[in-house]
Parts: sequence; structure tokens; C-alpha cells
Amino acid sequence: MHEPVRSQLEEILHGKVTPGADDAVQAHLSSCPTCTAELREMQHCTNVVRSLRLSEVPEPTAGFYARVMQRIESQGRPSFWSLLLDPVFGRGLMYATGAMFLLMASFLLATTSEQPELARTPVQIMVQPSVMPVAMPTGFASGVDDDVQRDREHFLATMASFSE
Repeated sequence: MHEPVRSQLEEILHGKVTPGADDAVQAHLSSCPTCTAELREMQHCTNVVRSLRLSEVPEPTAGFYARVMQRIESQGRPSFWSLLLDPVFGRGLMYATGAMFLLMASFLLATTSEQPELARTPVQIMVQPSVMPVAMPTGFASGVDDDVQRDREHFLATMASFSE
């Protein structure tokens, strides 16, 4: 029977107990010294807190609101760069940057192994012997090998004479 009374102690202190429950609570309090002592202690604490209240609200001094507004305006908005110095945001940004770097590096490594010509200079490509294209039978007697060799030499001469 203690729990229903203890759960209603706040209502008892404020006098908000329903009439039917009030009789049961009063009967329990008259027979239970523990609950009666707890109720007296709570009434004492309530009276102490009420005595600490001010009788009237003090008025702010002249210029109080102006000083508050001036202080707020003088603080200004934090800059974007100050967010980077914030430990939580800066750490998250560092992890995100590292993850992006690893992702891009793995993509670069994955694509360069499939396409080795992307990783070379034009001179290295021209110097390397390559498979000659197969001549398509056209019915004309032309030297395909001579044309490819001449194009390669022309390209190498152009690259050698190039200046910026």
C-alpha cells in the first residue's frame, strides 16, 4: 500500500487528490508512520524552497538589454575556417578525405593495369615495337609496312623538333 501513496505525494502536497482517493490516502497516512514522515519532510522542503522565492521580480538596470545586444553583435558569426579547428568536425573531415584518397588511388591503380598506354609518354609508345596492323586485301599492291614505318619516323621527327 506504500507505493500508491508515494506515487501521489506530489498531488497530496498541492491538494490535487481526487475525493475518492483522498479518503484512502488519509486512512493510510493515519496508520503508516513512514509515509507520514515522508510527507512531513516533503512539506518542509517545499516550504524552504518557497521561502527562497523573491517577493517581486527585480527590474533590469538601465541599458541592460542594449549591453546584451552589443555583446551578441560583437561576437559575430564564426568563420568557415573555425569549423575545421573543431575536433569533431575536423576529425570527420580528415577521415572522409583519407577514404576519398584511398578510393581514388585504388581506382587509378585498377585502371592503369588494364590500360598501360595511359601511363606512358608518346615517345615511349612510339619507341616500343608494336604489332603491325594486318593488311586488308584490297586488290592493290601497296606496302602497308612502309607506310607505318614512314608514319612512325615522321612522328618521331616531329616530337624531336618540338619546343615549347
